[in-house]
Amino acid sequence: MGEVAGAWAEAAHWYPDVVAAGGLSQAWQAELDRLRTPSWVRPRIVDNPRSATVERGDRRADLLLSPRRRQFYLALRAGQPTALQGFAPDLTTTAGAARQWVSGERPGQVAAAWPWLGSVALAEARERGDRRAARWLWLHENHCADQVATRLGGFVALAFHEPRLRALYPYTSHWNLSFSTTSQWPFTRDHPVVAPGADAGRYVVGTRDGRVHDETDAAGALRLVLAEWD
Repeated sequence: MGEVAGAWAEAAHWYPDVVAAGGLSQAWQAELDRLRTPSWVRPRIVDNPRSATVERGDRRADLLLSPRRRQFYLALRAGQPTALQGFAPDLTTTAGAARQWVSGERPGQVAAAWPWLGSVALAEARERGDRRAARWLWLHENHCADQVATRLGGFVALAFHEPRLRALYPYTSHWNLSFSTTSQWPFTRDHPVVAPGADAGRYVVGTRDGRVHDETDAAGALRLVLAEWD
């Protein structure tokens, strides 16, 4: 509890409105009330004042405040998997998205109303359980500004349109992008690996037989990867 209080004290200057309300659960409740949200939508009070949860049945909305800047991260779940996630511009916006989600609307409908949660295509891929399509869309759109996806962005932008690669599942580990014929662990390791180079927009390709090519640009890296099929 002391660590939580310390983290909140460090972040409090970013959220004076949340502090004034007594914590995130209370501040979120006020926003939900302003939207005339039904009485069954109520944030659950948690020990951490930087997080709050709204849930109904298997629908759940988790809100978290960043400790280093004013940023509202919202994750929407149906059961355990995350259906939608993103960084909202303000607390009011998160309340609107959470209200719509726990009211039972489909992921695609929620994504259409709140684009910062990702695309409709991503939401629908996750809903139908298409892990491969969802992972490609997650890397390509990178709407949460994931650091690994950002470093790999130039290559992914080209690879996304290559059918031979889109047929594989892309996964990242230690900044490396690999491809698997399976979409769940254990992944296959019989395809090239792409890693960011020393400078932005540069990449290094390692082949399945252990060779490492010289650093190149995104187009060059794609050619090296596809050469493994020739």
